[in-house]
Amino acid sequence: MASPETSLLPIDIIEEIFCRIPIEYLTQFKLTYCKQWHALLKDKRFIYKYLDLVQERFIRIDHMVQIINPLQGARSSSPIPEEFHNISEISTTVHCDGLLVCRCTETRTRRCKLAVWNPFLKHIKWIKPLGFYSVNDFYGIGYNNVSRDEYKILRIFEGELEDDEIAVIGPCEPVIQIYDFKTNAWRIIVDVATLDWSIDPPCKGVSIKGNMYWVAHWNKKPELFILCFDFSTETFKVVCNVPFQCSVLDTASLSSFRGDRLSLLHQREETTKIEVWVTNTLNGDDVVSWEKYLNVTNPDLPTLHTDHDLAHPSYFVDKNDSIIVWCEEVMEDEAADDYVCVSVYEISKYGTAKKVVETGRCNLGNYDRSFVCGHVYLPSLVPVPE
Repeated sequence: MASPETSLLPIDIIEEIFCRIPIEYLTQFKLTYCKQWHALLKDKRFIYKYLDLVQERFIRIDHMVQIINPLQGARSSSPIPEEFHNISEISTTVHCDGLLVCRCTETRTRRCKLAVWNPFLKHIKWIKPLGFYSVNDFYGIGYNNVSRDEYKILRIFEGELEDDEIAVIGPCEPVIQIYDFKTNAWRIIVDVATLDWSIDPPCKGVSIKGNMYWVAHWNKKPELFILCFDFSTETFKVVCNVPFQCSVLDTASLSSFRGDRLSLLHQREETTKIEVWVTNTLNGDDVVSWEKYLNVTNPDLPTLHTDHDLAHPSYFVDKNDSIIVWCEEVMEDEAADDYVCVSVYEISKYGTAKKVVETGRCNLGNYDRSFVCGHVYLPSLVPVPE
C-alpha cells in the first residue's frame, strides 16, 4: 500500500511516466503527499534528463509573463514578479537551461541591475555589480564541462557609456568579467586590450552545451563571424565565418539547432527572402561549416523586426523541421498611437507560412513597462543557484 513516503509503482517507472508529462503539469506533483515523488522532482539527475526532452517555447514579458508553446497553440500567463515592479525596462535577456540573465533598468534611478530568473519556477536572484552595469554591456551564461549545474555569467563591457551614465560613473576602461555562483563574486579576465572584435549589437547570443555564441565583426574589417566563449577554459575563440554577405538593414538571428549545433536565419531587407543555415558540428577542434537548411523566396509573413526598441527576432527549428519564428507587424491607428501586433508564425520545410498564435500587442508610445518578447525559452526545473 502506498504511503506518504513511498509510491505504489517503482520509482524508475514513475520517472519514465514523469518524463512524458508536460512540464506545465509536472510541477503540480511537487504538492503531492508522496515524498518519493517530491524528491525525484528535486533530483539533479532527473532535472537535467527531463530538461533535455523539453521542446522550446517563446517567452513574452510586459505586465504579464507569457510562456507560449506554439506547437500546441497553448500559453501560460502569470503576473510579473513583485521584484520587477520597480523596473521600467528589461532590455537584455540571455537564456541557459531555463535560467534567464536579465539586465534591468530601475525606474527611479535609471541605473542598471542584473537578475537571474527562472520564470517557470518564479525564482529570482539579484547579482551585485563589481562597480557598475551599463546599457552597453553584453552578457552570457554557461557552465564548465565538469558539472552542468556550476553556472557562470560573462559580462563584456567594451568601454562605451551613454551620456547619462558618464555623468554618474565617469570614464571607464573596457573590461570582461566572470561571475561564479560558487563564490558569489565577480572577477576580471585580463588582456582585454588585445580583443580586436565587437559583438553585433542585435545579437542576443545563444548558449549551447555550456558555451556562449554570438554574431560578431572585426573592428578593422567588415567580415561577420561566429564568436564563442568557452566557460571551461574561460577563453574566446572564432568558430567560423557567417555563410552570407549581410548589409546593415538585413536581419541575422542566431539560434540553437537540435541542442548541439547552431542555426542562423538571414532575411534580406531588399527582397525579404529568408535563408536558414545550420552548422555541421560544434565539437572540439572539428572544422565547422554551414549547410543551407531552408530557403524561402517570397515569405508570406510580417517583418521579423520592426523597431530597435523592441525585441530582436527569434526563432527555433521544431521536431517537424519547421521554422517557428516571432514576427512583429506595425499597425497604424489614426485615433491613438501606432502599435505592434506580435505573432508566432510557422514556416514549413516547403516554404509555406501560417500564423500559429497571436501573443498580444504593444503600444509604441508606451514605454512605462518592460517589453521583452520573442525570446526562445526552455521551461525547466533547474533552480536559480544560491
